[in-house]
Amino acid sequence: MSLFRVCAISRAERVARWVAAVFVAAVAGSAVTAGAWALAVPATIGALGLVAMAITGWCPGIPASRSADAAPNALGIPEARQSIDLD
Repeated sequence: MSLFRVCAISRAERVARWVAAVFVAAVAGSAVTAGAWALAVPATIGALGLVAMAITGWCPGIPASRSADAAPNALGIPEARQSIDLD
């Protein structure tokens, strides 16, 4: 399993990641103004990671996440992934 695989996420999940990134960035900004660098640096890294996940659809290697592979159809027949020539 690749660390940088792309998961099948919906638009709502991407929006939720953006909202979480904004919240974590606000925490990081608050920590910077308070002088709590031990909190500000990891929060900034986390916010950047959430932004990257929201933009690209990247999943951090969670085995339980849905894969971007197509599900088999109801009859169990594999999908045609190449051009079909009827000549």
